Amino acid sequence: MRKYFQVNGFITLILFTSFQSNAQVKISNSSGTVNSESILQLENSSNNKGFLLTRIALQSTTLAAPMNAHVAGMIVYNTATAGTAPNNVTPGMYYNTGSGWVKLSAKTPKAGDIKNGFQAADHNGWYLLNGRAISTLSTNARARATALGFTTNLPDATDRFLKNTSGTDNLAAVSGADTFTITQANLPNVTFTGTTNTTGSHTHTYTDNPLNSTTNDVVSGTNNPISDTSSVNDTTSTDGNHTHSLSFTLGSSQPVSMQPNNIITNVFIYLGN
Repeated sequence: MRKYFQVNGFITLILFTSFQSNAQVKISNSSGTVNSESILQLENSSNNKGFLLTRIALQSTTLAAPMNAHVAGMIVYNTATAGTAPNNVTPGMYYNTGSGWVKLSAKTPKAGDIKNGFQAADHNGWYLLNGRAISTLSTNARARATALGFTTNLPDATDRFLKNTSGTDNLAAVSGADTFTITQANLPNVTFTGTTNTTGSHTHTYTDNPLNSTTNDVVSGTNNPISDTSSVNDTTSTDGNHTHSLSFTLGSSQPVSMQPNNIITNVFIYLGN
């Protein structure tokens, strides 16, 4: 037999009795039926009251204290800031897993929030940034996209990295390139030094008053411009010393990739349902 318990008015209710498994309890200041799916139902006709959880001071997410043991499904409101990271606790609602405490926290996305994900398509109000026309979106999503400043198309994040604005950038603007090519002015300020070997250093010789190879007499005549009679071999000065020019080949002007090691994801914007 199903039993219904209803308490009219706000009173302190302490139940020490064990009820059968299909018993239901309703605490309310007004009459009405008990929801058949509930075990405990709380109602307030003026809709200005809440349910106050047990407030305790936890010590750490790994310790049951001030309780005697971990109990899976236990929910409390923690009032303490205690413990050492990563097992520290801060004020808020916690539930117990049977081996530790986990803080209940939920972040509700807002229109314009961006996320990366491995999902391949729109989901739960998140829309793939693929450059599609705003007109293809649902009515609500289109209105939110327009409010964000997207009047024609959503931004296309295909093969793009996200960059924070410098203050003068236009939001959602697409810019940049995959590679760049350096110019001579971009090269390091280095002076290449060195010399060639001395193989090219040389002198010139000539014979003063050459002798006749047969008589060993000094050759005379108008073709001999040297006036002295010595037959010594002399050398010219070192003016003949010279250097060789050098050339360096520094590359073939191949562009430099600017892409670091990466993992590929899709980019989504939240526009709601």
